Amino acid sequence: SEKLKAISTDDLGTMEKQHLTKSIEMLDAIANNDILENQRAHFVILNENIVPIAMSIENSTNYYIQKCPMANNNKGAVWLSMEEEIRNPYYGDAMLTCGSVIDSL
Repeated sequence: SEKLKAISTDDLGTMEKQHLTKSIEMLDAIANNDILENQRAHFVILNENIVPIAMSIENSTNYYIQKCPMANNNKGAVWLSMEEEIRNPYYGDAMLTCGSVIDSL
């Protein structure tokens, strides 16, 4: 999160700044928490903020927005991946392939 804190936000819009601030906050919360369930809860919020940033930036790299319908107490949760293959970060080996690609950038 230190590199993110050093990013110049002068050219970012209000929404991007808010999402970046929340993303940094969640990265710090994940890094400073040893309880896996708490880390996963922060990861849900991190991705809720990272995905809109990624969608608003022109990029030559392909990213996939993936979703697990069971994560986040069955409310569903998204994450960004550079691979189309599902590697679910919310449940680890227990449900590694649970989820689907819902969009690509």
